[in-house]
Amino acid sequence: MRKFHLSLLLIMVLLVGALVPAYAAPQTQDAVKLRMGLLPILDVLPFYVAEQAGYFEAAGLDVELIPVSSALERDQLLIAGEIDGMLNDLISTGIFNQDETLIQIVAMARKAYADSPQFRILAAPRSNITLPSEAAQHEIAISENSVIKYIAQRIMEDAGVNTADLQFRAEPSIPVRFQLLMEGTLKVACLPDPLAQAAIEGGAILIADDSALVETEFSQSVLSFRTPIIEDHPEAVAAFLSVWMQAAAEINADPDAYRDLWLEKTIVPDSVKDSYVLPPFPTYEITDSVAWEDTVEWLVAEGIVDNAATYADSVNPTFLANIAPGDMTMNMGNPVNGEALFVANACSACHALTDEAGAGPGLAGLAVRAGETVEGLSAEEYLRQSMLEPGAYVVEGYANIMTVYSMMPENDLNDLIAYLLTLE
Repeated sequence: MRKFHLSLLLIMVLLVGALVPAYAAPQTQDAVKLRMGLLPILDVLPFYVAEQAGYFEAAGLDVELIPVSSALERDQLLIAGEIDGMLNDLISTGIFNQDETLIQIVAMARKAYADSPQFRILAAPRSNITLPSEAAQHEIAISENSVIKYIAQRIMEDAGVNTADLQFRAEPSIPVRFQLLMEGTLKVACLPDPLAQAAIEGGAILIADDSALVETEFSQSVLSFRTPIIEDHPEAVAAFLSVWMQAAAEINADPDAYRDLWLEKTIVPDSVKDSYVLPPFPTYEITDSVAWEDTVEWLVAEGIVDNAATYADSVNPTFLANIAPGDMTMNMGNPVNGEALFVANACSACHALTDEAGAGPGLAGLAVRAGETVEGLSAEEYLRQSMLEPGAYVVEGYANIMTVYSMMPENDLNDLIAYLLTLE
């Protein structure tokens, strides 16, 4: 299978970048300029809200928002060092980091919700295709080697279609893909919202969407920075994320207040300018290991990369951990994977899921009790310390025979804690 590596064009960009003066790192946060590459899509709205409100300047940041017309242009600018960060996706990050850690994810920017999908698989108007099994009999138009193909495949798999039965057709231009679907030249296509909603209002038939993937969070966009920026200017990255989260929270509180800005800064079909409901933006959330591992495994299986970049190298949760409000339990782990780890590590040998005592206390109501056990520690903080330093807080009446989890990978520890926090 053909391998997808950096194109000759991108390699040339790298060589040209080596000839220009190196980025001079300023000595103070006030002098740091963060240049962000932004596609004209819904996901970037918090950037423009923060800019319009003057939040970047108030935080002592010099942020330049650089519009790009395509993901290829954005990636070329990042490789050349002409932008410092961007809004991208897990597929893009996995490709960037296949050989070395060029970028790191520092936060989730957007994700699919049950009532707010990001991608939909649609059949052409009047095609009489209504079921995933019927759609699988036709080529699904996608962008090759992209998040759109990945999500389209995961949506169809969730709908019960065998991967081996799927046929894809590369149509990289999303507007062209939309037009060909609406005129019936394409029978099935995967499109992002709000364009997908415009297609539906124009007669396209909804087959399935990524709201089916909410639990796994496979469908998400992220905020990423070049690794040198993270290493040299961590205080600027943290300040940027604080501002971004503030802007996202304000959109969530009153979406319609930012409709005009959304229409001005992104590409929105005329037919849905008034009807499309702006989705919520996740705040203080970051990619978990389950979503990441599925993404890079897909990249390797598709022959897009040779090497699967690791979660530890590619996802940096430290910034959100430091800036999240003190009373907020961050979504830092995946409870589904955490439950599997609970079983794999035989935790139930000592801890029943009821309030029945064993070698250790029962876990019923743990999410509440953990936050009330030690003054000043949240439930997440208490559980983390109890697992890393079992002797720190021994429950009265029990011996300290708890396994020390300091050698467990951090992402697995986060997942296990996330599961324990579901035990209400």
